[in-house]
Amino acid sequence: MEEMAEDWEWLFTDFSLVLRQNEISYGDSRKGVWQVVDYKTEDFSGKLILAQPNSNAPDVRIKIPLKGTYEIYLGLFQNYCDLIKVKLNTDPVFEWLRHSSKIAKKQSFEEVYWKTEEFDGEKEIIIRQQQGVRAAVGYVMLKKPQRRTNKKEYLIHLTDDGTPSNYGIPEDIDDACWNIIACARIKPDYVSRGINSTGMADYPTKHQSQRRDPEKILKTEFPWEISRQCYEALAKFFKKNENVHQRYFEIAKSLGIKPLAYCRMAMYHANPPWDCFRSDFYDAHPEFRCIDIDGIPVNRMSFAYPEVRQEFIKLFTEAVEFGAEGVTSCFVRGFPFVCYEEPVKKRFKEIYGEDITKFPETDRRAEKVRSEFVTQFMRELRSALEHTGKNSVLNVAIVHANEDACWYYGLDVKTWIEEGLIDILCPYTWTIEGEPAEIDMKFFSGVVKGSRVKLMPFLGAFYNDRNPVNYLKRAIEMTDYPIDGFSFWDGVDIRIYPEFQMVIEGLVSKEAIVETMKKLEKFPTCRTVITLQGVKVNKHSYGMVM
Repeated sequence: MEEMAEDWEWLFTDFSLVLRQNEISYGDSRKGVWQVVDYKTEDFSGKLILAQPNSNAPDVRIKIPLKGTYEIYLGLFQNYCDLIKVKLNTDPVFEWLRHSSKIAKKQSFEEVYWKTEEFDGEKEIIIRQQQGVRAAVGYVMLKKPQRRTNKKEYLIHLTDDGTPSNYGIPEDIDDACWNIIACARIKPDYVSRGINSTGMADYPTKHQSQRRDPEKILKTEFPWEISRQCYEALAKFFKKNENVHQRYFEIAKSLGIKPLAYCRMAMYHANPPWDCFRSDFYDAHPEFRCIDIDGIPVNRMSFAYPEVRQEFIKLFTEAVEFGAEGVTSCFVRGFPFVCYEEPVKKRFKEIYGEDITKFPETDRRAEKVRSEFVTQFMRELRSALEHTGKNSVLNVAIVHANEDACWYYGLDVKTWIEEGLIDILCPYTWTIEGEPAEIDMKFFSGVVKGSRVKLMPFLGAFYNDRNPVNYLKRAIEMTDYPIDGFSFWDGVDIRIYPEFQMVIEGLVSKEAIVETMKKLEKFPTCRTVITLQGVKVNKHSYGMVM
């Protein structure tokens, strides 16, 4: 991590100048105020603002006197400033900003890029603390634009799980869509937005069987605070009959992004202690559940039943009606989809004259029979999309990492391609039971060869791998195959990490990928703090902080 010489056009370091006296504490931290702390770095000194999680500090407004186009950076106090909300007074919503996950050995400010903006001498930056989140900002810096763009060779597809409380409970419907506004600056081509989590709609649907009752769930207890916040947010929007996804799709299209509605292909009631995640349709129809090879029920609904397949088609076609330009079947969340239910056993008996449960689960004959029911869903979905009245509705499939895992879960991708059932194929870095695995690019590039289907493999999942360089290494390896682009799981949200924003920006071309790998060797830019409140830090301070 390198120290940086002066290279800015404008620098603001003294936050006491923009706060009223009743908004400041120069001593202890207190509710309703910012704690103002003097500091010194090797390059400059100033007065930072700091707020404890429940300080509920007031908004800070800083007028930018410059005219012209500049990059905006904020100096966030590393390993303390979890997230801050920031916007210009001309912006429609606040955006979240955080420092990278790579922490310097010494207490430092990380110089975090926010965005490039045209200034008129009057615009203001507004900084807001989110209740319950630590915040500490040392300076605001403007620089001449230096970020270059490479010629675009590859398409970029990101997913967004659609959870309305990943960053606290949204203030309003536009605040719930802030991340697609921020994400648009890295110019993705497609964004798959999750519209269900347990098989039920996360919006006020017209389909009675898919309607959630968040108020009912809020009477229970939750395993995580974010889960409770999720249902509180849903209850808030449902009460107002506001469809966050519809607004999200509208914003995405206005920003040049093709929005896709993705479903996790499962309806279930999770086991304790996660039983706040549930589907009313699952609870009401035990006759449609998956049955494992040993006869024991599995808490998933089976695609062997037309009634189950139809529930997903309802969600997908409704999403197209309110603005999605395509749909994404996410088969890497919610598996299995079909096991050994009566229709499956009957079909195997018709073809082979034997009992399917007497064969290994990985016997290709058993796998092919199970796959018939998933393929039937894909046929029904394609037909339903063609009858929505919308032209060229994209059908995307996210599948497992290799041929064996796809067959195990009934995903006959070769038949889907031959029958023209999908438009984009996105293999993911999971295999059987969600074990991480490298994607078999030879297999997938072979099945799409000669077809019109785009191949856009996933680079990984944040909770399996948090090393940004690994994603770029995979991308370089994938460019040896005839791919159309890259997919990035949770990319809309993960881009909030500065290093992953760089990764996604770099996916446009092979040249840009290589350049980004070199930049990450010197990333992030940090300025070491020498003193806080006039006393030395970093040296002689071991054991003084937790």
